[in-house]
Amino acid sequence: MKLSRQLLAAALATIAFAGPAFAGTAALTKVGDLSEATRPHGVPLDYVVTPNGLFHPSCVIEVADDERVTANGAVVRRDGSEVASKSAACTHPRFVARNGAVERIEAQGEQPAFDGWVADSNSNAGVTPPAKKMVATFGVPSGPTTKSGQVLYYFPGLEDGGAVQTILQPVLAWNGFGDSRWTMTNWNCCKSGKTWHGSTIAVNTGDKIKGSMIGANCTNGVCTNWTIKSVDKTTGQSTTFNTEGYGQAFDWYFGGAKEVYGVSQCSQYPANGSITFSAIHVYDQNGTETTPTTWNTMKSGSAPACNYGVAATKNVTKITFSASN
Repeated sequence: MKLSRQLLAAALATIAFAGPAFAGTAALTKVGDLSEATRPHGVPLDYVVTPNGLFHPSCVIEVADDERVTANGAVVRRDGSEVASKSAACTHPRFVARNGAVERIEAQGEQPAFDGWVADSNSNAGVTPPAKKMVATFGVPSGPTTKSGQVLYYFPGLEDGGAVQTILQPVLAWNGFGDSRWTMTNWNCCKSGKTWHGSTIAVNTGDKIKGSMIGANCTNGVCTNWTIKSVDKTTGQSTTFNTEGYGQAFDWYFGGAKEVYGVSQCSQYPANGSITFSAIHVYDQNGTETTPTTWNTMKSGSAPACNYGVAATKNVTKITFSASN
């Protein structure tokens, strides 16, 4: 069984840098920033692109490294003091792409299965034990030859295969913030129709990234708290996002995934034609490694046809694609 991975397209406003890290809050790409030919029909132009679909900007919340999202939607500091009280559920619909069509998901409605990923490796949900820790290392690919506002996402991830509410994911993005460059941001979507993310750091082609998702206060496979961290091992920069797990048992692992928006030709993909997730390790709450010996693999048949491939061994997932038209 394949849970959906929402396809989006992205483009955004101008952002400032403080060295390799972003200064202040970075603005996500808006639907209106996409080329007219690739904009999803019927989606308001002020909606923003995320790794989890198209959202009204008021339903996307950034959380600082020293803050944590609680199960009731509040944001608290490390010392327990409250930054923002419990917020109401999102009242705006969101949009996901499924099999080439854009689907409108009404606020407070049933959460859809994630769909629309181009390629991934995944475990057998409900068969692999609940994770307490997952780590993966990946290199930042070359930039695409054609830069026309497309948004590309690459990440490992964790979900509860039996009661999907959210996905934990350290995400490498191309043009995720309308910047035509690579960045790393940690995400947790989609409790109460919202998507949450941590701070963003800029990364460069050739940098080695380590992404981790680590649970704490775990009982019977359910960890109350989770820390998602992305470290650029080349530059030393890092970003951290803390969140509660909403009572989920994260027993569905994604060794590596590729998700794209606004792509109409293969030259909009990284010029080197691949990304490799290596040193993939998953552990249960007893510290026992539960990394699957064999992964399921998925390749989309949606256009454009760019010769997608997924080769997965126990600790390595390589996603390949054509990068020329």
